[in-house]
Amino acid sequence: MEDFLRRAAADLHIGVEQTSPTTWTLTIPGSLARVFGKETVLVTTDKQVAALDPDLQLLSPNSSLTLRLAEQLRSRGRPTHRARLEWYPDQASLLADVQQAQLIQGPALQISALQQHIVLRITFRIRFEREVIEEKMVACCVDYETGQVWPTITDITNLREQLTPLPTTGLTEEHVNVALHHARRWLERLLYPQKALHEAQLAQLLAVEKARINAFYDALEEDSGLALGAKEGESNKQYALEEERKRLLDEQEYRYALSLAAETVSVATLHVPVLHIGSKQQAQLIAISPLFEPMIQLPHCQACGRQASLVQHKNQLVCNVCHQVLAQ
Repeated sequence: MEDFLRRAAADLHIGVEQTSPTTWTLTIPGSLARVFGKETVLVTTDKQVAALDPDLQLLSPNSSLTLRLAEQLRSRGRPTHRARLEWYPDQASLLADVQQAQLIQGPALQISALQQHIVLRITFRIRFEREVIEEKMVACCVDYETGQVWPTITDITNLREQLTPLPTTGLTEEHVNVALHHARRWLERLLYPQKALHEAQLAQLLAVEKARINAFYDALEEDSGLALGAKEGESNKQYALEEERKRLLDEQEYRYALSLAAETVSVATLHVPVLHIGSKQQAQLIAISPLFEPMIQLPHCQACGRQASLVQHKNQLVCNVCHQVLAQ
């Protein structure tokens, strides 16, 4: 917990002074003082000491202070922990899997040396609200050096035995900001087709409801003779019907409006081994890591930006989606 406290304090620019082996004094900057309710917070990891002194806040995995720090880190999109992923793959087996899947057809494939990448791993909670609420988790890894983005598994529980502590990385605030920018762009591209599909479905439902309401009130006005023009004593009735029609149409607009929210759940810096497979001219067409989802990533077409298998045509690799030639 002390390690978490110091890293969280560093990311949030909180001053930390250790006053005893189990107690610390936190100096909260003005931007966070309103959240914590004070500019100085006394912290301890000793439950007995915290129980005897009401001015001391307990720091434990589930304490209110820990949850508050974690929430501030999530809201600011800063890494809350660091780890190294230990992975020693059977390279021949992975190459055979890629060849069998025919992700790249034509050229002879080769394996590049296992490379270590420092990545920012971000998990988002996505919430679509319409007549029903649809919620799901998505995650991605951003290479700090290249800006490459890979989709990754949202639950890394099965990989925890392969994670070891990672010492300081020397990354600056600018490194983190650039990686977060790439992650948000990836999320926008990921959600756009789903958002467009939801909006198209809702637009169809809204059109049906509007047509039904308009047909009902048109028939009502016609039956009552209001469609031919209101008489002096019937103007109030016509006005009331039009107001009711407008109210119902507005209700349907609200009912079939799509609400989309994306919340950052966790942010971590990981040291990840990545295996690359490609051709002699382009050695890094396919990226493989146990953190990725799927583990074997399809090549990214440089022309259409989509993941697609590649086919060799006249000594050139062609995307099987947009049929453009990849740059050599």
